Amino acid sequence: MRDLINVLDGILTEVSISKPKYGPGTQFAVSAGSVAGKKLLDLLQQQGFDAAPPLTRQDADEMSEEEILNLPTVTYSKGGDGYVFSNNRGQSVLITGSSSTIGSALNAYTGATADAEGGKIANRGETAEGILGAAMFAKFTKREPGEDIGTVTPQDIGNVLDNLQQTGKDQYQVEVKDFDNEHADVISFVLRLKSGPYQDLMDPEKRPLLASEFSSAAAYVNSSDAERYSKYFYINGRADQIVIMADGVTGEKEQKTDVWVYVTDEDGQPRKLRLNTSLKVGGVKQFGQVGGDKDDTQQTLWNYFGINVRPALADFKSMMKSEGPRAALGQVYEYATDQLNQKLQNSKPKDKAKILDSIATGITHFATLGDPNVELVDFSDGGFKILRFNKLVDRLKDIDLEAKYVTDKTWPEVVICERGNPKNKLLTIRMKVENKSKGGIYVRNYIEKGPLLEKLTEYRKASWDRAPAATGAEELYAVTNKPRLTGPGAKAATRNHEPRMDRATLGRTYKG
Repeated sequence: MRDLINVLDGILTEVSISKPKYGPGTQFAVSAGSVAGKKLLDLLQQQGFDAAPPLTRQDADEMSEEEILNLPTVTYSKGGDGYVFSNNRGQSVLITGSSSTIGSALNAYTGATADAEGGKIANRGETAEGILGAAMFAKFTKREPGEDIGTVTPQDIGNVLDNLQQTGKDQYQVEVKDFDNEHADVISFVLRLKSGPYQDLMDPEKRPLLASEFSSAAAYVNSSDAERYSKYFYINGRADQIVIMADGVTGEKEQKTDVWVYVTDEDGQPRKLRLNTSLKVGGVKQFGQVGGDKDDTQQTLWNYFGINVRPALADFKSMMKSEGPRAALGQVYEYATDQLNQKLQNSKPKDKAKILDSIATGITHFATLGDPNVELVDFSDGGFKILRFNKLVDRLKDIDLEAKYVTDKTWPEVVICERGNPKNKLLTIRMKVENKSKGGIYVRNYIEKGPLLEKLTEYRKASWDRAPAATGAEELYAVTNKPRLTGPGAKAATRNHEPRMDRATLGRTYKG
C-alpha cells in the first residue's frame, strides 16, 4: 500500500488523469455509452458504489494512509495509478489501473447528461460570477404592479446576458420607474471577466452546462436580503443610481468581492450595499492562501493567527537546502501547533480571549480581506449557502478548541478543531508543493474551512429546486423561509446603511 501512496503522490504533481485541467475537484461522469465505461460502471456497482454523476475527484494528499486503505477499491486495469472519487451520497471509492484506461471510461461532467456534447466550461467559478451579477440585475429591475418585486428565474438571468451580448459592450443599463411613476431609477450591470469565462458565459449553447449555477443564482437573489433591497429602491420615492458589478479582472489581490452592488447617495458618492459576495462553486473548502517558500512567508502566514514562529526559523534556510521544503516547513508547522495549544489551553482567560480573537481575525482576513460587509457565498447543486464572519469572534468564545499537527499526510498540515472531536474542524492550514512548468517548485500554504467554521458562520442556505415553479409568493416563501415585503407605498426616505421600513423612514406604518 505504501507503493500506492507514492504513486498517488506522483499523480498529484501532475494534478490530472490525462491533462492538467482534470485535477482534484474536477467532476466526472462514467461514460455509460462506451465499452470502457460499461466495464467501470459494472465494477462500481459490484462495490455498492452509486455511480450517478457527478463523481468528484478527491485530493489524496488530504487523506491519511488509513483512510485510503479503508476505501472500497475497484481494480479497473493493470497499472500502478490510483484515483479517489466521491459521489453526492458521500460515498468514496479508489479506482486503480493505468491513467489512460481509467480516463477512457470517464467524461468530464458538465452539469448536463453524462455524454452530452457542447464542450466544457473554462473556469466554472469565474463564469458563475457573471451569472450572479446578471441575476442581481434581473432582481433589481423586475418590478411589477402593486409594488411587487418579481421572482427571478434562470430564464430571466439568461435574458439579461443575451441583452448584454446584443450591445456588444460589458455594460447594460436600463431605467425603471419607481412605484409612484414620478421617479425613475437608473440601474446598470457591469461585467468584466477574463476572456475564457466570458466566452463561455455568453455562448447560448453552453447554458445547459451551467444549469446548476443559474439555479443557485436565482435562489440566492430571491432570498430575503436581495428581496429587501430591491423592494426598498422600488418604493422609496427617489431617483436612485445603482450599479451591479461582476468583476473577475481588476483588484483580485486587493479585495475578496466578486460581485458587488453600489448605490449613489444624496451627496453623489457611491455606497456599498451588503450584497457584496465572494463566490465559491461546488463546496470548495479553500478560501485563502499564502504562497512562497521563504522564512518571511511563514512569519506572515502565522502572524495572521496571532502566532510568532520566529524561534522556529533559525535553521529554516539551511534545512530548505539540505532536507527540502517538507522538513523545513514541517518544523514551523509543528512549532505553530504547540504555540496554539499553549495559548488555547494553558493561558489566562484574557490571553485565551486574545488568541481566539487572533484566530477569528485571521479567518476573516482570508475570507473577506477584512471587509465586514463581504459575505462568502457557496453555489452547489442548484442551491446556495451564505457565510458571514462579523460575529465569529463572539461565537468562538463558546467553543473549546485545540490544534493538531497531522503527521500522516504527504505535506505538513495543522488542524484547529473542537477539543476531543478532531472531525469537527474549524480550520485547516496545509502546505502543498507544485512543480513549475520551467522547472523548480512552488510552495503554497492553503487555508481551508471545516464544518465547524461553516456552522458558526452560516447565515442562510436554500435551494431553487425547493420551489420548482417559482412564480408566486408561496413558492418564494419555500425558498427563503421569510415573508416578502408588502405595503401601500412610500413617500419619503432617508439615507441608511441598511434599508429600513420603520415609520420615520417611510412616513407611514409599514404593514409587511
